[in-house]
Amino acid sequence: MLAARRASVFASNSHHRLLASSINRAYSTQNINNEVTKEQSTVSEAKEKVTSKQAKIYQYKKPPPRPESRLTQYLRKSPKAMSLFTSVFDKIVTGNPRQVAGRITLHYYEQVCAPREAEEREFWHKECHLPPTFQTWFTVTNLHIWLLTVRFRALPPPFGDNFVQGLVDHFFQDVEDRIRQTLSQKAPERVVSRQMKIFREQWAGLGLSLDYALGLSSPHASSVSGPKASDADAEFAAAVWRNFLGARGALGIDDPGSGRVRHAVNIHGDYNKVKLAKDKPEESLKNAEELDDESGVHDFTGEDTKLYVQYPELMYTLVQYIRRELSRLDKIPNEQILQGGGVGKFGKIELEKTS
Repeated sequence: MLAARRASVFASNSHHRLLASSINRAYSTQNINNEVTKEQSTVSEAKEKVTSKQAKIYQYKKPPPRPESRLTQYLRKSPKAMSLFTSVFDKIVTGNPRQVAGRITLHYYEQVCAPREAEEREFWHKECHLPPTFQTWFTVTNLHIWLLTVRFRALPPPFGDNFVQGLVDHFFQDVEDRIRQTLSQKAPERVVSRQMKIFREQWAGLGLSLDYALGLSSPHASSVSGPKASDADAEFAAAVWRNFLGARGALGIDDPGSGRVRHAVNIHGDYNKVKLAKDKPEESLKNAEELDDESGVHDFTGEDTKLYVQYPELMYTLVQYIRRELSRLDKIPNEQILQGGGVGKFGKIELEKTS
């Protein structure tokens, strides 16, 4: 029974698909605003501060700039010293491919990837019914990080590796900064580290799922008994359902009942997975599925169950969006990307009706 239920949640018939699904489901646990317990953290007391349990609309405000160092203040007052410092610094930076890639990818990340959740907020929240939380921002941004990563991999070596690493580094630096702001500056380091591990697992899970689907798009993926190229869109749709539609309906699309909560849970992965009782695993799993994890992503109830009807259109829309953006990025010349000429803007996500 337990094995059957796992199969219904992850729908995996191969090692790669199981791995992609299991890692990917880490997101279904509590979001970042609900992670910290209700304990006060101070320098002198080993207690932890709690954030509000109520899901609030996530809005990120950049912290004020740090005070200028003495060196910066001196250079501003001395044009000659500034000119000398700039010339030496430029020679050091321009001679290091990783530094160049880091500077260019920072611009791409800040201008193209990080704002995507806010730019398409109405679609993600009203159509996909994802809560306006830090978790939603991370998932949406992660998708666009992957899209750029696919394009950067096609750059000639060593530029491809440098650009991919630079983009991912900027992403997780921003994630850490946002976590600290969300949890408050007094959040214990162990809480921040644990959250970072969870988000790294989610990043790897989404990337693995989408890479697998993209790999099936190749004509070389066809085999006699294994996955075929025609399965690619189905794999993309499965990844979309798990990540951007909350994996709702994994336990059935019936109404669980008024006032009840039901959702698929993570029974795999390294962090935040649900631990089942050894003596009664079935009962333990059922209890976990009906426990409010305060993520805001649960199976629809009552009149909302009719929203499942829209899921095929939403999956179709997002798969089309992914393929359209991959095609657009593929047409951008390598020279334009390497010289910091930009990667264009991601298009608008519009609900496409299936025939």
